[in-house]
Amino acid sequence: MNVANIARRLVAGELHYALGRFETVRRGYSALRRLSPRSTSRPPAGPPIPLPQLPTSLFTGVTPERALADLRRDSIALGFNLPPALVAELVEFATSSPLRMRGADRLFLRHEVVGGTLDGTTPVVIGTVPDPLDCTAVRRVCRDPVLMQSAGAFLGFRPTKIIPRLFWSFVTDVSDEERRRLGQTIDWHFDVHDFHFCSAQFYLTDVDSGAGEHALIRGSHRGKSLRMLLGSANAQEKAVFARFARDRLMVVEGPAGTGFLEDTSCYHRALPPTRRERLMLQLWIS
Repeated sequence: MNVANIARRLVAGELHYALGRFETVRRGYSALRRLSPRSTSRPPAGPPIPLPQLPTSLFTGVTPERALADLRRDSIALGFNLPPALVAELVEFATSSPLRMRGADRLFLRHEVVGGTLDGTTPVVIGTVPDPLDCTAVRRVCRDPVLMQSAGAFLGFRPTKIIPRLFWSFVTDVSDEERRRLGQTIDWHFDVHDFHFCSAQFYLTDVDSGAGEHALIRGSHRGKSLRMLLGSANAQEKAVFARFARDRLMVVEGPAGTGFLEDTSCYHRALPPTRRERLMLQLWIS
């Protein structure tokens, strides 16, 4: 178990990391947010986002009620699919924008990554757009009424933190340890972004086998052992499937534009792309 790490995070002021992993805490926090009139004015984390919702939604095939039921049952709600024109705008922005690797100051462009390396020497696992809110399409997704209503129905309060991430995952021949060092979440884990949280994720390139699929254990937002809750958020595959049946495993594939809302307190992981690079837009919502 990793109680020492939790204690270290508490000392650093990250109370949510220790407590947000417990379902009872998440429920209690939701109730507190609903009751507290000051909670509605809490500023968003990261760069400011114009939170007022737009009058029309990009997502016509899903309702907040259905999304909530799916999240509670399966940890994931599908159907938040982006229209092709918006996908094209996001891809163009991510293709022409400078990218950054984790822990590095150097900026580079997507076309400079050849064979999974820069200059034939430096491996590139993930290239992240530093300022995704410079893209009008990213801001449009952040303000979508159905997406925010669905997230709010799940959280139990109106979201006031939205942190967007726009990043490429490249095909590259590196060790698993190097992938971890460079920020690729290839291990089973659950998130603890806040006291209560969820994530919206959108494939901006076609994703099938070998293209960087997202995998999760359906329903694993509940039923973790005490050892899992008190230990590291990461877990060995053997331990995950000792606790949860293998038939709960879900690998999300789909064409560019495929989107889903996820309770990321479930166990999930990224499969490294082996055939084709992947571009993803991700929103951390709380």
